Amino acid sequence: MLTIATLTKVHGIRGELKVRCEMEYLAFLREAAEEAVPLTLRLPDTGDEYEVTFASVRGHESAPIVAIDGVEDRTSAEEYRGAEVRAPRELLPEPEEDEFFLADLERCEAFDHVTGALLGKVTRADALPANVVLTIKLVGGETILAPLAGDAVPEVNVAEGRITLDVAFLGVGEPDDPEDHP
Repeated sequence: MLTIATLTKVHGIRGELKVRCEMEYLAFLREAAEEAVPLTLRLPDTGDEYEVTFASVRGHESAPIVAIDGVEDRTSAEEYRGAEVRAPRELLPEPEEDEFFLADLERCEAFDHVTGALLGKVTRADALPANVVLTIKLVGGETILAPLAGDAVPEVNVAEGRITLDVAFLGVGEPDDPEDHP
């Protein structure tokens, strides 16, 4: 199962919810609604999962809105606020060459781009409005965030389960200089 979207907040009084997702997944969600394909909603706080179908997916590409079959009012929709929309990998179109599912990054180890030293492991990849952000748990236990951009993450090799980080760009491992903070 891959997380393809997040239900961000309730929209209106009819039980609809706003959705945050990548463009390629929006087309899939529209098709899934038309064909009544069951999808899984997972509540991240509790881990509870619900199988649902979407009655509709409407709205502008930058702010899509979904209606869940059987959810008729705002109060019922609140239960699903923050839920991850998950679909079986086999239902999704295969990524193009040199593309990958964000979920595939979550098993990658992170290495220093210059020295090759193991830094940690990617534990989460989130598609945010500005860019994709990787959550990386470092070997020492600290957690950092890294934008999935060339300056911060010069190389991604999902097939080998490996990414590299530019530690100088990210400021990882550098001592905190008191003079940098007025």
